[in-house]
Amino acid sequence: MKINLFAVVAAAATLAGCAVGESAEAGGGYPAKALSIMAPGSPGGGWDTRARGIASSLSECKVADVDATVTNVPGAGGTIGLAQFAKRKGDPYQLMVMDSVTMLGGIVNNKSPVDLSTLTPVAGLSRGPSAIVVAKKSPYQDLKSLLDAMEAKPRSVKWTGGSLGGPGQMTVAGLAKGRGVAAKDINFVPTAGGGESMNLLLSGAATVGIDTVAELRPQIDAGELKVLAVDSEQRVQAVDAPTMKELGLAGEAVSTLAGVLAPAGLTKEQQQDVIGLLDKVRQTPCWKKVLERNNWTEDWRPGAEFGEVLAQQRTQVTAILGELGLGK
Repeated sequence: MKINLFAVVAAAATLAGCAVGESAEAGGGYPAKALSIMAPGSPGGGWDTRARGIASSLSECKVADVDATVTNVPGAGGTIGLAQFAKRKGDPYQLMVMDSVTMLGGIVNNKSPVDLSTLTPVAGLSRGPSAIVVAKKSPYQDLKSLLDAMEAKPRSVKWTGGSLGGPGQMTVAGLAKGRGVAAKDINFVPTAGGGESMNLLLSGAATVGIDTVAELRPQIDAGELKVLAVDSEQRVQAVDAPTMKELGLAGEAVSTLAGVLAPAGLTKEQQQDVIGLLDKVRQTPCWKKVLERNNWTEDWRPGAEFGEVLAQQRTQVTAILGELGLGK
């Protein structure tokens, strides 16, 4: 079922009446005051990095002469922050970063009363590759041997990385299914962030991890982790590992689109103002450095196009989590 995000936004705008921010538009341009950007995850994580990258690009590359403050509200796959953000109806100065699969997984798994279709889609910005990694002392030297072990004895291979129902666990579910391993037999330990995953891996409490290259990069560069595969279209610079596509496993990876949402209740003009601001940000050398530093690839999907991606992935995520016995 296709969700008409614009219809929801329009209805909310009608109910909201005179939305916050209309006076700024009448006074001659957006943004006319400070912006607040929520990262519904922990400091140092991918969402936090993205939010701070947007904020720094606004000021350093002089996109707008206003401040942007980043706040972190972690927990429950982003749904704690989402619940708070949903209350800020009609305010175009409130933005939230997220990525599609992680947050949709959190919504389904935690039975969140707030769904992304009730918010205003601003834009999809980028995609970032994830890596499947093992500790340097691991007996597994390639992904095939690890998957062979999982096929032979599923519970003997302990996976870690990311939240319950996140893209990491969904990718593992796809790899297991390809080897005839039932979703219920996967041994996956969810974590709140990359640091916790690394502790499990490096201590030997976990067999294999899956997380974004950006989060794993310090340990990869230090030689503490060996990369068995990455889920990007092309090989990742300075990472000596094949892509899942090269290994014939591209269909098992769950690709997530990172982007920005605004609250419900914005007028179409306000939505376009925010889209226009993000469009200026993404074209700056400051933002391009953020992309390069984090191995992110630009994937610009403004407005309704981003909304369509979210609606389509909602269906995909619900189906995968259903197979995992989550979100029921």
